[in-house]
Amino acid sequence: MPKVILITGTSTGLGVATAVQAAQAGHTVYATMRNTQKRGTLDAATQVAGVSLNVLQLDVQDTGSVNAAVDTVIAEQGRIDVLINNAGMGYVRSLEQAEETDIQKILDINYTGVTRCIKAVMPHMRKARAGHVINISSVGGLVGQPFNEIYCGAKFAVEGLRGNGQLHHPSVRHPLHRR
Repeated sequence: MPKVILITGTSTGLGVATAVQAAQAGHTVYATMRNTQKRGTLDAATQVAGVSLNVLQLDVQDTGSVNAAVDTVIAEQGRIDVLINNAGMGYVRSLEQAEETDIQKILDINYTGVTRCIKAVMPHMRKARAGHVINISSVGGLVGQPFNEIYCGAKFAVEGLRGNGQLHHPSVRHPLHRR
């Protein structure tokens, strides 16, 4: 049975590839990005692949934006089967050199954004007694890297979030896929 999949961070790279591959597999895909005017790469990839998908605005730093995107998917499909937290931002600078605003931004996008999205979909998954959450992490969440403490710290937090594989509800699985 085709799944309804919500994916964050689909304007470039892995997000584009994940969205296109899921659409090719026959799933209903909601590809999201902070700025939908930057959807050119995604549109080109879907055209080449001969698939279609839905594009929504979703800024993981904005709870209202996250909730609006989730509400749209629920209104149109009645469910979200899979959330793929892909949105992220790299950052290479030592802790000593980092500006406070940069530290907050990296943590907000790479960790708090993940929790915002999970929190928004969990009531729907719990009600359905089904669902999967996939968090795209990084080797930086497993092994620290020089001049990359802020990014690695945020990714370590994502690793810690997964806990024992469930988010405090036995009917909603929370597998972690690493890239």
